[in-house]
Amino acid sequence: MARSRMTRRHGWATVALLCAVVSSAAACTAATGKPAATEAKAKATASAPSCAGGAVRWTSVHRERRLTEVSPVVNVRESDGGVTFHPGLVRNIVAQVSTSDDRVSAHQVLAALTKRLKRWDVDQLAAPGKESADRRRNPVKVDFLGHAGRFVEAEAVQAVEASFTVTCPGGDIYGSVTTWFGSSGASLACGVNPHTKEPWVQEAYRLTCGPLRL
Repeated sequence: MARSRMTRRHGWATVALLCAVVSSAAACTAATGKPAATEAKAKATASAPSCAGGAVRWTSVHRERRLTEVSPVVNVRESDGGVTFHPGLVRNIVAQVSTSDDRVSAHQVLAALTKRLKRWDVDQLAAPGKESADRRRNPVKVDFLGHAGRFVEAEAVQAVEASFTVTCPGGDIYGSVTTWFGSSGASLACGVNPHTKEPWVQEAYRLTCGPLRL
């Protein structure tokens, strides 16, 4: 038994020596077999039929406005007139498309989602990697002449999260997508119920004005 274990150790040492001494990658491939298997897998993937025309079936689609920015509370007097608000970042939504097979492209998924959402153009949806925090945002100026109180400005985007299945040769491909589009704004007065069921508005109120009394 001891001799058998020594023989195995000697055999592995010989393989290691071959890879160290012989500079040819083919020699190491023949000794280990791993690079050859990787190459075969890559060839199989490259020869697999394209899935560009596969039908996309949506298993779930969730769409809602999400709060992205809110300003600090500003104390306004009746004589102040125009007041400028500077919304700060609350959350950043990053668009992404994930699939179980790269034969399905992100553009194919977003194009199908555009039809599902009844949007006009795929360019309206944020492409993978695009962040809501990077969109152009400007200070918000509001005319409060004759109105006094504590006020807040909030902004939101339409966020979409969905999962899907694509019919492809050789089996279905599965994936998920997160994207966003558009922009919404709201002016809130602290101490005044905004009377809305929109979660993003209620969140903005709680973050700045305190508990919301319905």
